[in-house]
Parts: sequence; structure tokens; C-alpha cells
Amino acid sequence: MSGRRARVSRSDLNYTAIAMSSQEQTGEIRPRDPVERAVRVAMTSALDRFHDNEEPAQRGAVEGIHRLRTATRRLRSELRAFRELVEADWIGPIESELRWLAGRLGAVRDLDVLTARFRAAAGPADGPLAADLGPLFAEMARRHDQASEQLREALRSDRYRALVDAIGRALEDPLAGNAAHEPCREAMPALAATAWRRLKKAARALRPDDPDDNFHEVRKRAKRARYTAEMVAPVLSGSSARGGHRFIKGATRVQDVLGEHQDAIVAGQELRALLERHDSGPAFDRAARALLDDQAEAADRARDHFFDVWERLDRKKSRRWMKAVAR
Repeated sequence: MSGRRARVSRSDLNYTAIAMSSQEQTGEIRPRDPVERAVRVAMTSALDRFHDNEEPAQRGAVEGIHRLRTATRRLRSELRAFRELVEADWIGPIESELRWLAGRLGAVRDLDVLTARFRAAAGPADGPLAADLGPLFAEMARRHDQASEQLREALRSDRYRALVDAIGRALEDPLAGNAAHEPCREAMPALAATAWRRLKKAARALRPDDPDDNFHEVRKRAKRARYTAEMVAPVLSGSSARGGHRFIKGATRVQDVLGEHQDAIVAGQELRALLERHDSGPAFDRAARALLDDQAEAADRARDHFFDVWERLDRKKSRRWMKAVAR
């Protein structure tokens, strides 16, 4: 018991020390600030989110888990982008540990989303379809309990604390590389251009009958392009900044539509696997197959919708700010 109290106390002290040592690095990034500052602001912001959501996530609060996962994934994306501009030995190891943490958080968050999706499709909790799907909800609850316990263990572990410590130490580490001390407005726009090219290549190649994994890959690239644009837009000015913000909204729409597609695909996979594993009677079989048809229709609608939202994002008007980015 005393060991656990020591870990909690050490956590509080670490977060306090990090906040005190980096106060000058918080706040907005100005266009003339060096890239090094942008890296530190990104990491400090992530630590703030870790601190705010660590305890709610341990309690199993749905929103706390979601926010902590988002903070983890965002920092991974930002560090991946910054590797093109700065040199730091700690970026790779921190990225790797963030991937581990995101996996633990994602195991719970994905089950939250999936269960909510099934319940919405099943209708009222006291309705006939929900009652027939009892074995499905029982299995989801069992898996959620298991994933939640694994997440609690991860957030209380020395490994998690070492990750927080590593980010704190990295805030004090000087960054090398030709672009580390260049103004953000000159060095960072190239990051958005690179993320856009990767998204554009995959999205323009998509066809309606392509495999599900191809759509999921475009979703991941859209998320990275959005995160990168959210880093870059504040260091631009005038019409370029406004264009960047419009691009962020468009990329978010693409990401959301493809997120709906992926959720429907995963829901269908779960239902098919459950039907193969369990013989829960004809009532469950009929209800599960009805739900399976519903998810297949949702996936098809999302595919169709994707091409509409992608066409709007891929217009010259939405991409005009890229001319400033590409310079």
C-alpha cells in the first residue's frame, strides 16, 4: 500500500516540476517563434491533458479515457511530423511508449463505442431486440471489464510513470537539426504539405468497391493531415491561416465519415464472430443477423458519403492555402 501512495505522490511532484519548468513555453505559438518552441508547446499541452485525464481514466470515466487517448494519439502524430525538422534521440522511444499507451486506452474506448453502437441499433433497453441480444451485451461487458482492469494497471505502472518522466526530461533537452531554430512560419508549413500529399495519394485512388482496409488507411491519413494542419494553421496569417482552418474542418468531415465506416465494419466483424462462437438460440440468431444487416447498410452509406465529402476537400478552394504552405 505504501508503494502505491509513493507512486501517486511522485506523479504529483513530477507534473508540478514539469509545469514549473516549462511555464514560459505554454500559450500560443507565434509565427516568428522557433520550431523548437512548437515542439515543447506540443509536449507541454500533452502533459497537461495527461494530468487532467489520468485519474478519470483510472476510474473508468468514458470521457476521461477518450480525452487521454486523443492526447496520446495527437502527441504521437505531432512527434512523427516534427522528426522531419528536428533531431532528438528521445523522440523514437517516446513514440513507441505512446503507441503502447494508446493500445491500452483504445482497447477500452473501442468497446465503449461499439457497445453504444449496438445499444443504439437495438432500440429501447426493454424492447424485444435488446432482450434477444443479451448474449452479445454480456460478452461486451465481460471484455470491457477485462480491458478496463488492464488499463488501470497500465496507468498505475512504472512504465506509464517512466513515459511521463521521459516527456518531462525531453522538455529540457536541446533540439538539434537545421530547422530547430528556424521560424515556425518558414519551417512548419512543409509538414502540412507532406501530410496532404500522403492523404491525397491514398484518397484519390479509392474506389467504391475497394477493400475496407483501404478506407481505414485513408481515415488514418486524414487524421494525421488534420492534426498537422492544426499545428501549422496558427503559425500562418491572413488568408493562408483562414484556408488552413477551412481545411481542418474538411479533413475532420472526411475523418468522421470514414470513422463511421470503420465502426460499422468492426461491428459487423464482432457480430459474425459471435455467431460463429455461440449457439444462443434462434431468437438471438435472428436479432444478431438483423443487427448485422443494419451495420452493413451503415457501412455502405458511409462509403457513398465519403466520395462527396472528399470531393469538397479536394477542391482548389479548399487547397488554396497549400500554395503558401508549399513555398
